[in-house]
Amino acid sequence: MTASTTLITDFTTAAGSTPNAASLALAIAAAGPIQSIQGNTALILRKFQEAKVLMTSTTSVIDSSDTTLKAFFTNGLLTLT
Repeated sequence: MTASTTLITDFTTAAGSTPNAASLALAIAAAGPIQSIQGNTALILRKFQEAKVLMTSTTSVIDSSDTTLKAFFTNGLLTLT
């Protein structure tokens, strides 16, 4: 699988889908790492949305001459769509 360039869109799709029986069984097994695949997916989606808000406000105050920092935030925002 290739890296996502549209994280928020992809996680919105993932949060709206139901995991298959095998994934649910692994998640809730005695040694399973999580109890709620859908809850964790929704939490990750919310964190990406929060990061986009913070990056947008930060990008707006970075001087255009600071090309490295400006590029980092601009590229990050392109990924968080």
